[in-house]
Amino acid sequence: MTTLDHLQSCKACNHEFRVPDKLLGKKVACPFCRRLVEVTIPAGPTDPLVGQLLGGCRLVRRLGAGAIGVVYEAEQVSMHRRVAMKMLSSKSSANPMLVQRFQREAKLSAQISHPHVVQVFDCGFERSVHFLTMELVDGTTLAGMVDENGPMPWQQASALMLQVARAVDHVAGQNIVHRDIKPANILVSSQGQAKLADLGLAKQTDADEGGDQALTMQGAVLGSPAYMSPEQIRNSREASHVADLYSLGATFYHLLAGVPPFDGRTATEVMTKVLREPPAPLRTLVPMVPHAIAGFVHRTLAKAPKERPQTAAEFVEELKQAVTAPDRVVATPTPRGGVPVQGANARDAARSPLVTILIVLVIAAVLAAMYFAFAT
Repeated sequence: MTTLDHLQSCKACNHEFRVPDKLLGKKVACPFCRRLVEVTIPAGPTDPLVGQLLGGCRLVRRLGAGAIGVVYEAEQVSMHRRVAMKMLSSKSSANPMLVQRFQREAKLSAQISHPHVVQVFDCGFERSVHFLTMELVDGTTLAGMVDENGPMPWQQASALMLQVARAVDHVAGQNIVHRDIKPANILVSSQGQAKLADLGLAKQTDADEGGDQALTMQGAVLGSPAYMSPEQIRNSREASHVADLYSLGATFYHLLAGVPPFDGRTATEVMTKVLREPPAPLRTLVPMVPHAIAGFVHRTLAKAPKERPQTAAEFVEELKQAVTAPDRVVATPTPRGGVPVQGANARDAARSPLVTILIVLVIAAVLAAMYFAFAT
């Protein structure tokens, strides 16, 4: 049964997303840029694409839109089933790099078959439109659940994260790094089944040299700053499976606290915090979170990759242990001067005031690279 909801548009980043009817009149955070959006009933004209046929599917309603495309609910006529259809915008279709990235998403998705990953059925190019046809999940996202209900009980959050971690383990087994794990990219069905979505920024670790590097500019930041690991901010090309585990931990933190581990008015401010500051202690924000769960989440958010779980399978086992003995006290590093104590490199960085200046310059450079990449 589909819940009544309304399509909202964020004026800050131009993304579109659906919000449950019960949140009318309230303010929710845009799942893409985190700016607050007041939920209203759209008064705009009817979407002219609704009712049209594309790739053997009849478009039913617009579900949302992002920086490069739009997603519709559709009916696959031959199979008499509801599907989701993702299409590149006309502007994005004129950018060869974005077209290649979209085609790569289809290729990588075709390699994955797992109960906790959204399944892609088909892809194609018709009437000058690039499209993907995929499984329609009748439910919401983790971001939507937090917006609607606030911080999640740790038992529920842990169960959902175990599902997603198993999906990430399967994806890693295909030599794929997702690079954009966040609450808005994890769908939850009405039966409570979590499904990882959107491989638009994924890379294959065993691809030819020209593959990912051709689609990722030197210095360009790919991902969502509030959930990106420090190493992914520094160089998205070098993001490994361990970076995905950091993003899982940041998502887990958001579910438990109701807010991401780092927030700010701009992407630059958020990335600077990710690189330099420890997240607020979970138990300070939500005392009901058990010691073992909080300790596990903070371990996944370690600045140094080697101090996190090294595989998704290890993530699953450690989380299962924390759920089994939630009151076990876990020691966490003590911050010094605003920087987590995580090895000699972190301590050396804390001693040098030039590091902060260099970080700001690097972030400014990669943001400029992103701008020119998408502007051309």
